[in-house]
Amino acid sequence: MARVRFQPGGIVAPGVAGESLFEIGRRNGVPISTSCAGKASCGLCRVVIRAGEQYLTPMGPLERRHLGNVYFITKERLSCQARLQGDEADVTIDVP
Repeated sequence: MARVRFQPGGIVAPGVAGESLFEIGRRNGVPISTSCAGKASCGLCRVVIRAGEQYLTPMGPLERRHLGNVYFITKERLSCQARLQGDEADVTIDVP
């Protein structure tokens, strides 16, 4: 089973392929900001990917609209759009 580490706080949560970081966080009590409930229209659910980016789906047009093309500098993703790929995924993120 995949796992996601949410920092700060050190919560380690299980997940399965296809689940978003937002869904996993909410299910495990991680306070991730949102006003659109995970529909990629507000851009508030930004997280910083610290490790395991290779286990996440690529950034799509909805994320680029909010974040631009500077992922390689900021490592920011929208947690509602970044989904796990593979059941052996191991991802660490910072939640502001």
